[in-house]
Amino acid sequence: MRVASVTGCLVLALAAIVSAQTTQTDEQQIRALIAKIDSAETTEGGLATKDRIFWSGAYKRPAIAPERGEEIPGVGQVSDRKEGSQRTKTTPVRIEIAKSGDLAYEFSNNVLTFEMKSGEKRTVPNSVLRVWRKEAGQWRVAAHLSNRHWEAPAK
Repeated sequence: MRVASVTGCLVLALAAIVSAQTTQTDEQQIRALIAKIDSAETTEGGLATKDRIFWSGAYKRPAIAPERGEEIPGVGQVSDRKEGSQRTKTTPVRIEIAKSGDLAYEFSNNVLTFEMKSGEKRTVPNSVLRVWRKEAGQWRVAAHLSNRHWEAPAK
């Protein structure tokens, strides 16, 4: 009886250690994917689920892929941006992995820079909430919500 109890405790302890290591590995994988997006090595769209939900301050409401959102006039329409000029610098604040190991969320601060077709350069500080879902062992963005930081109106 005693051996079974000790064995059971060892199995539980080992499972807890493996779970903690898996969570750390998953977080490291997500951080590496964020860095790839920031370095323009890949786009977030290349890491998105087929049914990703996306909403940013440039669109009137969230859109579910493959639908494209309706742009808000006068906020630097995506269609008016110079192709390939968009860059991000993301600073993760929190990444939480679900115990199931197949979902995670990330809250980050982000600076988005891009150039308009007119040549005007824009910098947009914002915050991002992304939901990550593991598909076939690969983390993918299932939802992305972002909004610019509030700025006091110029006097």
